[in-house]
Amino acid sequence: MTGGSIHQLFEERARRAPDRVAVVTDGDQYSYLHVDTEANRLAAYLVERVGLPDSGSAVATVAICTERPLDALVAMLAVLKAGHAYAVVAPRTPGEELHRLLGLARAKAVITQRALLPRIDDGRDRTAVCLDRDAEAIAAHSGVAPTVRGTGEGDRAGNGNGTRTRAGATVRTTATVLFTAGTTGKRTAVVSGHERWIAAYAAWSEVYALSPEDQVLVTALPETTEFTGGWIRALCSGGTLVLSERLVSTESVTVVEADPRTAARLLTRDLPALRLLTVGGEPLRLDEQLRLQELLPTPEARVVGVYGPAEVVGCGTWFEPEQLPGAVEYPERAAYLGRPFPGCAAELRKGRIWLTPPDGGDAVPTGDVGRRHADGPLEFRGRTADRVTVDGRTVDTYRVESALGGHPGLREVAVTADKGRTGKRLIAFVAPVTGPDELRSRLTGLVPAGDIPGSVVRIPQLPRNAAGKVDRAKLPLPPVPRAASAGGKGGEMSPEDVNAVIAAVVTLCAGFLSAGLTNVFWPGSTDLTGVPTPWNVLFAFLYFFEWLSFGLGMGFLAMGRQPMLRHGAPRGITTLAHLAIVWLLAAWWPQDNFYRLAAKTDWPKQAALVYTFNVTLMLAAVTVVIWVNSRPAVNERG
Repeated sequence: MTGGSIHQLFEERARRAPDRVAVVTDGDQYSYLHVDTEANRLAAYLVERVGLPDSGSAVATVAICTERPLDALVAMLAVLKAGHAYAVVAPRTPGEELHRLLGLARAKAVITQRALLPRIDDGRDRTAVCLDRDAEAIAAHSGVAPTVRGTGEGDRAGNGNGTRTRAGATVRTTATVLFTAGTTGKRTAVVSGHERWIAAYAAWSEVYALSPEDQVLVTALPETTEFTGGWIRALCSGGTLVLSERLVSTESVTVVEADPRTAARLLTRDLPALRLLTVGGEPLRLDEQLRLQELLPTPEARVVGVYGPAEVVGCGTWFEPEQLPGAVEYPERAAYLGRPFPGCAAELRKGRIWLTPPDGGDAVPTGDVGRRHADGPLEFRGRTADRVTVDGRTVDTYRVESALGGHPGLREVAVTADKGRTGKRLIAFVAPVTGPDELRSRLTGLVPAGDIPGSVVRIPQLPRNAAGKVDRAKLPLPPVPRAASAGGKGGEMSPEDVNAVIAAVVTLCAGFLSAGLTNVFWPGSTDLTGVPTPWNVLFAFLYFFEWLSFGLGMGFLAMGRQPMLRHGAPRGITTLAHLAIVWLLAAWWPQDNFYRLAAKTDWPKQAALVYTFNVTLMLAAVTVVIWVNSRPAVNERG
């Protein structure tokens, strides 16, 4: 299958069976005709009203940031029909990162909702299309696809073959600007053309064998490469796209696309019609794949592990146990990536995995390590970015994690390094229950003694990103071991001891400064002349504690955030809680002095003081409460 555009494959299905159900959501189901018509209207609005450059001369990127997956899907089709490329950004992306991604995609416009406009606005000259605010204007357009100039007037986007001719040269058209998962650093933009997606669809069709009778549950979120691949596989095959796990019926869903954790959860239900389960995100261990296979309703049903980064539109390799030449001695320690999809290629360069996209483009490095046994499929051996250096040695954390595979007390494990008082140490994050003695016993003899984690941190589950991959950057910082509290080696002060000294110095300096400057800023506010004993002594103690509290606040401002991060709450709420605690400590010194000098009947000043201090102190206390209750359950031993 070559040429054409992605949306044209969908349009052909809509022409053949307009009344067939295309999409099922929590609230309703929508026919191919309905989805196609809504996408045509939005596409016409984009062409006529938004002011994007003519697609015959340039392809613009339109960002999509919506709450509902159905809205995102219709917007994706509309942007493609308008002759441009789409980039999807999750509405709950932190503001700074959201703006960075919009800039990275060079988005000329954004399709969103009115409530999201304040978060999206980054001050750039970018047109916003609000699906709710502009609903009437969008609906006023006919349901006929707009005419978009490609290589000539009247041509549909891409001239129907996925290419445009400029100055006699044939160039590829852009369809998507999607983002990498960000598990090895900052997320980056990946540009893919119609040709690559169409080649991928042909490869998927050969392996998955989807048909119009299939109902395909896609659990990935719209901002992921997996979602784009999912709707292309389902709708371009004429099947039904299911967009909610709650709608998994005992009689309907035939194909499920999910990450390993979601797949295991879904297979606890009775799914008699299920014939295919594809598992992406993290590579599956062989024993996990065999266990999932046992849960399928019939022997003919398949579990297929899929592997591929955004650079190859997720179409890299696929694996089924039948690809193995024989039995594997330790299936709990092995994860296989299998063989390349048709049209793709997978090769090892110095042990690193490189994948060739389905359209035959240049090979791209994955950052992953692999090996291939004689006559066997490609085996996954970890990610180079996950390796850590401890005491000058490089530790292959995947080797440690795979050695723990199949442990009855482990559902998930991630091994990484942390800087404690004694330098870097290996930490094992485990879910749900495994003690350090069990872990060491399991690893002894399987990995070098120096690769056995010295600490075990128990958490309910490992944090994952939208693609289902373990997000190591969000692992909670473990508490510093008590055994290390005696200081550094050879009597030297550890970094934490130095920080404690700095905090103490800042506290003392700030406390003395506040005591000395009180009568400079608020003359007479601490004058105890005329106050009888013992009340003057009590007030003197009050002033002392105000100065001390201010000093502690300044000390905590300087050195308090890192210890708070070790509690494992999200970084954003931890930062707010850090500042809230600083305010709770430091505000008493200025607050009481202002109050002492303010007349009780000076209502404007009294109101200003109440809202400046009292209300903000209440909000600070609430922030600390939220932080305390947002910590994951962490229990460290060893």
